[in-house]
Amino acid sequence: MTDKLSIPSYKHHAIMCVGKACGENMPLLKYIKKRMAEEGLAEGDNAVRVNRAGCLGVCEQGPIMVVYPEGVWYANMDEAKVDEIIAQHLKGGKPIETLAFHIQSVD
Repeated sequence: MTDKLSIPSYKHHAIMCVGKACGENMPLLKYIKKRMAEEGLAEGDNAVRVNRAGCLGVCEQGPIMVVYPEGVWYANMDEAKVDEIIAQHLKGGKPIETLAFHIQSVD
């Protein structure tokens, strides 16, 4: 008999490129996870699931991070942008159009 798989619920899913072309950004990924915990976004109703991707296919301005369910793609990620995205998008609910290079249309 196999137990049913499950994961805790989350409000957003943030996927960060840590591929070779983007500099294998494990320190930045660790920073994102640390900041999520500090801001109370690691668990609970407003949780943000953070995962890494080997390559998101847009290497010119990496590192890249995409946030779902909105489908917002951010480029040239650094700690300052992470903090701004956490405050305005993940906590405030408003994607940052000036930092985004693509927002998925849901029409």
